[in-house]
Amino acid sequence: MIAVFAFAFIGLLCISAPITVALGGSAMAYALISGNVPITTLVQTTFGGLATFPLLAIPLFMLAGNLMNEGGITPDLVRFARLLLGHIKGGLGLATILACAIFSAISGAAVATAVAIGVVMIPAMKTAGYDEDVGAAMTSVASCMGPIIPPSIPFIIYGVAANVSVGALFLGGVFPGLLLGLSLMFYMYYVARKRDYPTDPKTPAREVLVAAWKALPALFMPVLIMGGILSGMFTPTEAAGVTVVYAVLVGFFVYRKLTLRSIPKVLLQAGLESGMVMMLIALSEPFSWIVAADQIPQILIDWISKLTTSPYMILLLINIFLLLLGIPIETAPGIVIVTPVLAPIAATLGIDPVHIGIIICLNLVLGLVTPPVGAVLFAVCGVGSISIDKLGKAVWKPFFVSLVVLALVTYVPWLSTWLPKTLLGY
Repeated sequence: MIAVFAFAFIGLLCISAPITVALGGSAMAYALISGNVPITTLVQTTFGGLATFPLLAIPLFMLAGNLMNEGGITPDLVRFARLLLGHIKGGLGLATILACAIFSAISGAAVATAVAIGVVMIPAMKTAGYDEDVGAAMTSVASCMGPIIPPSIPFIIYGVAANVSVGALFLGGVFPGLLLGLSLMFYMYYVARKRDYPTDPKTPAREVLVAAWKALPALFMPVLIMGGILSGMFTPTEAAGVTVVYAVLVGFFVYRKLTLRSIPKVLLQAGLESGMVMMLIALSEPFSWIVAADQIPQILIDWISKLTTSPYMILLLINIFLLLLGIPIETAPGIVIVTPVLAPIAATLGIDPVHIGIIICLNLVLGLVTPPVGAVLFAVCGVGSISIDKLGKAVWKPFFVSLVVLALVTYVPWLSTWLPKTLLGY
């Protein structure tokens, strides 16, 4: 029956069925053919999967991100980053990476970060004399910090699927996200010196402070989220609700770009994004139930143990598998597919659940910039007016830099586990 389940899932994907249909359809095929699983059980697990308090954070964080973006935070963030770093060699590229890091801590999504920052910084880099493919490629890979730097929608999905603390995952993503940003900055500095890119005039400290003050409401949002969680004032889900209120107040009374007329559009956009994710999570529940009932993780563990018993080799195999999976499948579907399988394998090997969660999310996020089908690449092509072929060739070098970061995160567990253990005792 495992073969029926696998063939149904793969077959539905091969005929281009939506991932939600493939998840639910394969579970339905298994139930009908085996005759051992009542249809009512599938229905109950589908609705039961959504009756989880942490999942409320997903629509709330998505709404907060849309409110802040509509409220006009991007220009102030970009101006602050440019004034702070523009005088360094490759400063515009460095400012792009910094702006992506800050915006990532607000939106929590790679595509949103790529569009919001790319629409401003890619033309600016091109005007300043940067090669357009370099600027577009750097924006693409830097946007991958979005789902790694907290708050992160993928971390929430993984946390619910694997029954892992979302707060611990948020903390676990801090060092990997910063490491990715710093690595890309070093690479950008090297490219800028090699190609002799221009620099902006050095900005007086007073002007930088003024720009920082204007960007402060946006800069304070991640502090509000993590500070509230760590202080015990609210849970990650409650933090999402507080963030929505904060985004409304900032948009209306500080930036004054958010209006009553724009609210319906923001709600609709957030609703559509949330609906897709929640439908995906709902239909992943019967899929996960069958995976667990048929002991598929144990079968894979037995198979892998015949190949190698080295944890290092097993982690390498997991990384290769996830990178390949991330090419055709986006981050959220990838997480709901692999978590029921990989989380038990990691537990058997003694791998920390937060550590394997960071590995899974970072791998699948990098799939968004893997040519030729990464969603971020298409978004950057649209805002940067560059062909997918040209961007696909240019993105490989910064992509390899991100692979080095992935290797460090994989084989140096404390990068993911030190903060959760120190601050939460997790």
